[in-house]
Amino acid sequence: MQMNILIPRVLLFFAAAVIPAAVSAQTAVNEVHWPFSSEQSSSPVDSVHGVAGKLEGKFQYVPGVTGDALRLDGYTTSMTVAASEIPAMGPGGFTLEAWVALNTYPWNWVPIADQEAQRQAGYFFGIDAFGHVALGASIDGQWHSAVSTVTVPLKQWAHLAGTYQTDPANNGQGILTVYMNGERIAQTPVQGSFSPAKVDLLVGRVRQPALPFPEAEVKPPHAVWYSLDGILDELRIFGRARSGQEIAQDYAAVSAPKGDVLPWQKMPSGPIGPGRFGAYYASLRYEEPWDRLRQIGPNADVVVRFDESPTRLVFWQGLNYVPAWVSGDDKWSTNEFLEVWDSGCPDGGDCEPMSDKQSLFSHVEILESNEVRAVVHWRYALIETVGFKGAWHDPLTGWTDWADEYWTIYPDGVAVRKQVIHTARVNAVREWQETIILNQPGQRPEDNINPDAVTLGNMQGATKTYTWQKNPAGAFADPIGPADTSTPPNVNMQLVNLRSEWKPFQIVPPDGVSSDFYNNEKSYFLFECWNHWPVAQIASSDRPCVTNDRPSHSSVSHLFWKPYAETDDTATKILLNGLTTSSLPELIPLAKSWLTPPPLELQSNSYRSEGYDPAQRAYLISGAKPAGEGAAAPLRLVFHASETSPLFHMAILIRNWGGNDASLVLDGRPVPWGKEFRKSLVPGLDSTDLLLWIETRSSKPVQVEIRSATAM
Repeated sequence: MQMNILIPRVLLFFAAAVIPAAVSAQTAVNEVHWPFSSEQSSSPVDSVHGVAGKLEGKFQYVPGVTGDALRLDGYTTSMTVAASEIPAMGPGGFTLEAWVALNTYPWNWVPIADQEAQRQAGYFFGIDAFGHVALGASIDGQWHSAVSTVTVPLKQWAHLAGTYQTDPANNGQGILTVYMNGERIAQTPVQGSFSPAKVDLLVGRVRQPALPFPEAEVKPPHAVWYSLDGILDELRIFGRARSGQEIAQDYAAVSAPKGDVLPWQKMPSGPIGPGRFGAYYASLRYEEPWDRLRQIGPNADVVVRFDESPTRLVFWQGLNYVPAWVSGDDKWSTNEFLEVWDSGCPDGGDCEPMSDKQSLFSHVEILESNEVRAVVHWRYALIETVGFKGAWHDPLTGWTDWADEYWTIYPDGVAVRKQVIHTARVNAVREWQETIILNQPGQRPEDNINPDAVTLGNMQGATKTYTWQKNPAGAFADPIGPADTSTPPNVNMQLVNLRSEWKPFQIVPPDGVSSDFYNNEKSYFLFECWNHWPVAQIASSDRPCVTNDRPSHSSVSHLFWKPYAETDDTATKILLNGLTTSSLPELIPLAKSWLTPPPLELQSNSYRSEGYDPAQRAYLISGAKPAGEGAAAPLRLVFHASETSPLFHMAILIRNWGGNDASLVLDGRPVPWGKEFRKSLVPGLDSTDLLLWIETRSSKPVQVEIRSATAM
């Protein structure tokens, strides 16, 4: 897979220090070599002198360049070796070598081998957030480094080496050199004596928490623990400087597997293609090292499938259960969640479910799943990412902001999202919708989003498509997006122009709607891009993508509209959304059917109409007889559809129907059960309701008769 690695500059590699350190008292051992064998479990043993390391965190043994190798998980894995067991660095220098296959680039500098003390003594051999390789060392108490301009490839084996060579007889003239696959890739001259550190050797993990790169852009500025994410094999340390020829011979002596040895993982969305309609609990696996970090049991995720479409709606823990639409060609999008920031969030941060990396305050459940519809409930707290403190704390009750989202999904692939915020500050500013595209590992935002990214429209059929322009190659700058969303007037519909046949759409009630575009945070790409979410386990709410190695997300717009309902301590908004192959003007009949549904005329005295509920996208009817009094009477309805109030598929919920089957007559024509007419009995605590789905479109009145099986 082709990677997009933008290298505007080599990361700043550790400031110089000026305080010399004492030389450590080490043994006369001059070489150690850890080939990593699964038989040694958490205590890898050096093959030369039997020096044992100690593995901590989550790790696995996997096939290496020869035999086994160590798979590090990117967060917790490390190996330590006592300082007394490491080779004494001779007067002529030292050498470090290892085979590495990176799964992702680290959040910032991560060691392959680190035996340094606050950049005042010792050495560091590691990789940065772009994949550059560096050897740093304290020379006469000052830190010097050789940093490559080329980068380590992802997923493939690379032989990396660093040497420090010096001549004490020549005023300490020396040189730091870095090699990859037998070739020199960096070199820095130094002068003076190496200052060893009296610290244990640390392999594969940062010695102290560090800010992800770029440090100035990360929010909150919270240092995080992380490790190398990939495979490490054949780690060797020599107490002398080896020559370039020896390094090249070491590389050539091993026939490492060619090509990708680590897969390009994909965020999981369940079985591909159409399937039986409904919502299903599932165990969606990402990759074993990541899955091993999760303390969540099986069947904790939810997938909604459609029988007439390859699309899916996914509630996955790797997204903190944020609902995501997935097209048949694996393009992911979401309409975000409720969010509070600045003064409403403790410490001025971002309070949102995106911050809940362990899903401590976020869970999903299926309330209903049958032939007619699926109803999924997602409940979450709006929390910040470091201390999990909630938004708008109420000192009287102790509660903070919580949200309930009810997703009602029908077989035509259209869903109503009903969001309810529970809060002591109903009128506080919040974000209810953000148009987010999710990028798989290896993808850039522009691989998923067309430059003409967003089309806005209104109920009169007027539309305008907005385009993003390219920044200079390699620039880390604000995206060049549209300046405003002033046309067309009275916008209440949006289409996101993904590079897919299936495109996300959003429809909101037209009263008081506004919108804006996302262009105010720096990016290396055509659109803004962040990879602190999804999947990532670092405590961060804003980390710009450096490369396209990890799952990431990009935002292009917001919609703002008025609440559907309010109480003293709740506010509710509703949004019609899904994936479509239609244009915005072609979606107007759907929008009208939801916003101005056809009036319903009830022609049966045994029933009572409760009207149309846009939060369910359904007509509600109550039975006049108490539950359990035999078969329901025939129900006759007239839907007075028109050009301004068309029918575009309809759902009917009949309360207290009873346990009998039902048949449908549509405009005098019996309709057999099937995809055009779906039905389901929904048992409750003290009654049984009947749900109907009638797949018909009309701008003229439509007559419907529903009969109980025993009344026919």
